[in-house]
Amino acid sequence: MSDTILRQAVIDAEFRTALIENPAAFGVTPGDLPDAVERIDQETLDFWTEGVAATEIFACASTCSSGPATILCDGSTK
Repeated sequence: MSDTILRQAVIDAEFRTALIENPAAFGVTPGDLPDAVERIDQETLDFWTEGVAATEIFACASTCSSGPATILCDGSTK
């Protein structure tokens, strides 16, 4: 199995389903696949991108700095 197919099967649930339904088309067996990553929780994703958290982040956008898991504002807002 190529690295590309392997990576895609781990992170893409739709591709993984297609691969498991017809493994011969990809030249693999389901037993060759590693465990998949956890599926995205759509409710949590919506909270951060469209909900209250997104509004709060926008409120201090001019004075914020953010990292992979941290948002820091200096207290002033628009």
